[in-house]
Amino acid sequence: MEHETTAEPPPGCLVLLLRLSGGMTRDVVTPRGEAPAVEAARLLADDLIEGLVNTAAAGYAVGALDVAVLGYRAPDQEGQQLLSLLPDGDPKPRFVPLAHVAGAPAVPRDGDGLPRKWAVLPACAGEPSAGAALAGVYQMVSVWLTGRYASRPPVVIHCAGAGDHDDSYFTTARSLNLLGTAHGPTRLLHYTFAPQPAAPADSRLADVSAALAARRGAFVNEWDLADPWDAIFACAPQEDATAWADAGAGLSGVCAMWAQKMGNTPEQWEDAYALDEGRGAAAVADGASSGIYCSIWAQQLCRRLLADRPDVRDPAALNKWVAGLRAEWRAAINYDGLNWSKQAKVDQVGAAATLLGLEVGPADATGGRPWRACAVGDASLFWVRRGELLATFPVVAADQFGSAPLLVRSSPGYRTAALAAAGTCEPGDRFVLATDAVAARLFKSAATELGVDWERLEGLAEADWRAELDVLRRGNDMVNDDCTLVVLRVTDPAREGPEPPEVVGEVFAREDVPAREPLAEAFAVEDVPANEGLTLEEALALEPLAVEEAAASEPPAREPGGEPQERSGPGGSGAPPNEPVAVGGGDVVIDLPCDPPPAPPADGAPARTASGD
Repeated sequence: MEHETTAEPPPGCLVLLLRLSGGMTRDVVTPRGEAPAVEAARLLADDLIEGLVNTAAAGYAVGALDVAVLGYRAPDQEGQQLLSLLPDGDPKPRFVPLAHVAGAPAVPRDGDGLPRKWAVLPACAGEPSAGAALAGVYQMVSVWLTGRYASRPPVVIHCAGAGDHDDSYFTTARSLNLLGTAHGPTRLLHYTFAPQPAAPADSRLADVSAALAARRGAFVNEWDLADPWDAIFACAPQEDATAWADAGAGLSGVCAMWAQKMGNTPEQWEDAYALDEGRGAAAVADGASSGIYCSIWAQQLCRRLLADRPDVRDPAALNKWVAGLRAEWRAAINYDGLNWSKQAKVDQVGAAATLLGLEVGPADATGGRPWRACAVGDASLFWVRRGELLATFPVVAADQFGSAPLLVRSSPGYRTAALAAAGTCEPGDRFVLATDAVAARLFKSAATELGVDWERLEGLAEADWRAELDVLRRGNDMVNDDCTLVVLRVTDPAREGPEPPEVVGEVFAREDVPAREPLAEAFAVEDVPANEGLTLEEALALEPLAVEEAAASEPPAREPGGEPQERSGPGGSGAPPNEPVAVGGGDVVIDLPCDPPPAPPADGAPARTASGD
C-alpha cells in the first residue's frame, strides 16, 4: 500500500488503545487466521507501528508524530489500570515521539513478513470500563492539543470485543470527536474482535467513528492499513466560513445562578459570567483564590471575550488579546493608587482565572447551528439534548479536576494556551456552563444510576440551589468553592424575537480597590498599548512544539520574596524543564514537543510513504 504526500504533514498524535479483559482471550477468526482476540488486536497495533517506523526510516514524509500504545484492564483488588504497552519498560500512559518508538527493543516475530512486537501484553484481567479508559485517552489528547490548533487531527484507534462499550463510553466518544484542529476534528476508529459468527459493527460505534475516505471507521474481525493510514495522513486545512458575528439570537439564557464559597460573603465571590443572547455567545470564568483582584480579572475576561470575539484558536491572536487585557486590568484596579504591599503582589503574583467561552453560528434551513467553544482550564460545558447528556468539554470525568488547571494570567510573561471544540446543535438543545466545583459535582451525579435531572436545573430557585450546595459541602460530597451555573437554550429561528440585551454577572466592590478609576472606563479598547501584543513569530516561539521537553505552558507563580510554587496537572509541574509533566495526579505523562517540524523539501518534490505491510 502506498500513500502519496506532497509536503511534510503537520504535527500529530496517535493513540492505540487495547482492551485487556478476560473476554479478549476468546478465539476469533480474522484474515490472518484464528487467534485470541487480544493477540489479533496486538497484531493490528504492531502492523501499524511497524509501517510507521519503516516509512520514517526510509525518509518519507510522516511529520512529527507522537505515539501512545495503551492497554486497560481490571485486576482483582487493584482497580482499573491504564498502562503503556510500549517495550521500553515504562508503564506510565504517555506520548512518545515516533523516532523514540523506533529505538525501543521490539522483539522480532518468527516468520517472514510479520511485524516486530511493538506492544507488550500483560495478562488480561477483569472486565474494565471502556468509558473510563477512553476518558483517560481524552485527557491525554486534550492536553496534547492545547495550544496546537494548527496540528493535524489526533487519531485514536480502539480495539475491543463485541458489547464491551458501556453507556459512558459513547458520551466520552462524542466528546472526543468535538476536539478540533485546523485540519478537522479528532478521528476515532473502532476495531471489534468477536467470536464467529461475527455480527456487523454496532451502529452506535459507527455513529461515533470517523468518516474515512472509503468507509466509516468501524470494523469487525478485520483490518486494512489503508484505513488508519488515511486517518493519520489524509488532512487538509479546513476554512471556517461561519459568520459567527451574524448568529442573531441563537442562545437564550434559561437561568444563571451563583454562590460564594461557604463561609465567605457574597462580595468575595470570584467567579464571573456573561451572556450576549443577541449575538449567541456566553462565557464563564473562575478566579484563582491565590491571586489578587481575581474577581475583576474574571469579570473582564468574560465581558471582553463576548465583545471582542478573538480567535482563541490562534496562539498569536489569543496572546495579543490577553496582553491588551492586562493593561486594562491594571487600570481597573488603579495600580498607582495601591499601597506598596498590594503593588508587590500585583507585580509578583497578579490575577488568574480559568475561562470558558461558547458561540453559536447562524441557523441553517433546518434550524441547526454550528457551535464552537474554547477553554483555558477546567470550567466545563455540558451539551444536553432532550434531557440526555450528549457530550462535555474540556473535561469528561470527575477525577480530571485538579488543583492547578491552566489559567489566563494578568502578569506579563505567561503564555496563554487554549483548547478548541466544535459541533452542530439543534433548536431546544441545552448548554450548561459551570465552574469547576459545580462541574465536578455534575460529573459525579452523571456517573450514578440516577444521573442528572437536567430539566430540574432550569426550574430550580437560586435559593434552593444554594441550600443544596451547602448540604453537599457539609457532607464533603462537593468541594467548598465559589460556584457558577449558567443554563442556555438553543433558539428556534422561526420563533426568534427582538435581540435581547447583554447580561453580565453582577460586579461587586471587592478588596478595597480605590474608587477613582471607574471600572467601565477600564474596558476601553483604545487604552490598550499597541506594543503589548505578540507577533505570530513571538507567540510560536513561546509555544511548546516538541516532545520529551515538557515545558510548562505557564511559569509557576511566585509569592513576594518567595520561591516558585510547585504546580501539577496539565498546567505544569515543579519538575525541572526537561522532566515530563504529570497529568491527573501522575496517572498520565505528556511529553510536550519543543521544536517546529522541519520545512517541506526545497525542491517541492512529492514525498511518498508506504505502509510497510
